[in-house]
Amino acid sequence: MKIVYLVLSATLGASALVGIQILATDFWLWSAAPTHAYGLTAFVGLDLALIFAVWRVTRLAIFGALLTATFQLVAMLGDIVGGQPAGLPAAVFRNYLLADTAYVGLLFTQGLIVAITVGTWARPHLHGHWPGALRIVRN
Repeated sequence: MKIVYLVLSATLGASALVGIQILATDFWLWSAAPTHAYGLTAFVGLDLALIFAVWRVTRLAIFGALLTATFQLVAMLGDIVGGQPAGLPAAVFRNYLLADTAYVGLLFTQGLIVAITVGTWARPHLHGHWPGALRIVRN
């Protein structure tokens, strides 16, 4: 399980670093949507707290990472679908977000955190019930 905690911590760290990079360099975010910037600041803070919590309060921290990443993923997808600021066409804002490498990286990182946490939860529940093609043959 320690390898899972290490991978999850690294992924949360990557998420926090990308979030910090967006907050430091995307001045349009601060001027056009300051509430989104404050929300991203909160997510960065949660990511940093969860890095340490994964090693202390593992079950609760993994669930917290799942909730945080899911909420952030849904919020980011909502921005893509219809979160454009007033007066800006949706297609222009969508192209702006999807052309931003940091935004796409953060979106991917949130999906990765969700996958890791769901896999961590599901692994003990699938013990002995793996599909035949995924079973490891042991001598």
